[in-house]
Amino acid sequence: MRFTDSFLDEIRARLPVSQVVGRRVNLKRRGREFVGLSPFNKEKTPSFTVNDQKGFYHCFSSGNHGDIFRFVMETEGLSFPEAVERLAGEAGVAMPKPDPQYEKAEKERLSLIDAMEAAASLFEKQFVQSDGRHARNYAKGRGLSDRTIQDYRIGYAPPPATS
Repeated sequence: MRFTDSFLDEIRARLPVSQVVGRRVNLKRRGREFVGLSPFNKEKTPSFTVNDQKGFYHCFSSGNHGDIFRFVMETEGLSFPEAVERLAGEAGVAMPKPDPQYEKAEKERLSLIDAMEAAASLFEKQFVQSDGRHARNYAKGRGLSDRTIQDYRIGYAPPPATS
């Protein structure tokens, strides 16, 4: 299910980061921020900060950074939809109803992505086979390195078979 930005923003507005994080981390206020020991690493001095105004947390010892959804996902092992559902319940925000048309469009989009991936893979294989020799020579002549060819997934589409 896809969640609209306004739906996610409504949850963020109702649940300050310090409230969500404060259930797992003993936070102390320091100016506009809260600090505490990292929930991700064992430490003796606080390197974990929470800023409600900016809507995020940051852990200097592990590099973890994010909003309330990310924090719940990382600390409780939930998927994004599960974290959204849990926090929406806490915030008193009703979950949106599933949209059958969106689900259908998403399924079509994913099948198109699968088809494009299959085509790209086929063309990459053609590029390295003997039929792709001219295409490889052309790419090399244009100054493309093997790394660039691989990174950009350069391929070769042979001419259509004639009957």
